Amino acid sequence: MSLNWLEINTVLDELPVEGSFLQNIRQSSYTRLIFELHRPGRSFNILISLEKNALRLHEITAREKSLPKPPRFTAYMRSRIRGARITGCRQLGSDRIIRMDLKKGENRDILYIRLWGAAANLILCDSEGTILDAFSRRPAKDEIPGKTYAPPEDTAPPKKEFVPRPCPENYSSYSSFLEDLYSHREQGVNTKQLQEKVLKQLKIKENALRGRIKTLEARLADYSREEEYRENADRLMSSLHLIQKGFSEFTADDGKGPIPLDRKKSAVENAQDLYKKASKASRGKALTQEELENQHQKLRRTENDIARLSSIDDPEILKQMLPREQEQSRNLNKTTLGLQFESGGFSIIVGRSARENEEILKSCVRGNDYWLHTRDYPGAYVFIRLPKGKTVPLETLLDAGNLALFYSKAKNSGAADLYYTQVKYLRKPREGKRGLVLPTREKNLHIKLEDQRIKKLKGLD
Repeated sequence: MSLNWLEINTVLDELPVEGSFLQNIRQSSYTRLIFELHRPGRSFNILISLEKNALRLHEITAREKSLPKPPRFTAYMRSRIRGARITGCRQLGSDRIIRMDLKKGENRDILYIRLWGAAANLILCDSEGTILDAFSRRPAKDEIPGKTYAPPEDTAPPKKEFVPRPCPENYSSYSSFLEDLYSHREQGVNTKQLQEKVLKQLKIKENALRGRIKTLEARLADYSREEEYRENADRLMSSLHLIQKGFSEFTADDGKGPIPLDRKKSAVENAQDLYKKASKASRGKALTQEELENQHQKLRRTENDIARLSSIDDPEILKQMLPREQEQSRNLNKTTLGLQFESGGFSIIVGRSARENEEILKSCVRGNDYWLHTRDYPGAYVFIRLPKGKTVPLETLLDAGNLALFYSKAKNSGAADLYYTQVKYLRKPREGKRGLVLPTREKNLHIKLEDQRIKKLKGLD
């Protein structure tokens, strides 16, 4: 709800605007301007809001961040009236137009602040009423530089009865009451907007996870045919004399079903392909099952976040639920590489193969992120993604260390030494094997495997 004319007069009556100097003009958003005023013994800031349904003018005590670059009209006002003395400030009748008279050197300018719904505007004129510039240039209304603006003073009684909103006794001024009133209202709007933004991101994440799970389930179903692939390969190898190149399938005399063949390949080549599929299924089945469990865990967390979202009204918690800018800037499809865990707001990735390690190093982590690996034992590469300006908490380091131990050959011993360093200190040897890196500036970390910590990371506790 915008200020009515009586509320505007109440604000102007209590503020010592006349005689003050306009020290600075800032803009904190597209619709919010801040005038910094000073007079002997007092400095104060006035907010001018041109936001529809929240049109107002009053003193503010909160420090609002300025836009990185002042928009056109604000930049012009700075060059023209910054440092000017305000010789007069009043509302014209009951029409919600404030006239501010300004004196700077030889210039005598007038700033009109019009708080009218969709027609809200700031218009800066010279002493003759010629428009120098306007916050919103409106050619159809002749509100453009060079035209004349002369609003009539409204002397007629208002058509509607208005009363100012009463100021509670615990407020020292009407402006402080309005600042508190609108900040609570805006916070409620911001919270709702944040909730909607978080929900949108969570839904995107949920759909991506469901798609990933579907892909992994299909892969797992294919890997479950390991014995079938191996048996069919053996059947082909035992019947090479019966199979000619160009066959699309082969049916043996063992009473079992036909074996599909690639027409362009010989019987031996078809058998070799089946052995490769069986070998790949043998290696990939456990990894895929592990990744599938990891994706289900992330889906459960995401569904829980969606379910509790409506009950969260703390903007800071909602902001934490949004993907970090660093995360958004990375290719989201590549975040499916490796096993992924959360620890204290940090993302941990476990690469379980040379290919995964190389892909993660190439596209998912940056120089300041951390890398961990067991000493003297083969095992997974573990990465801690580091948001800008953050350091790794001890608990997150211990979580990552436990994962590095759990996904290594040292798991059964229950303890091992790890080394860790930042990704920027990893060196890839010339002509080295895929995924191989040599750490420099590494530090030692002794880890004892904690089953409870692993369960918590996997969402099983």
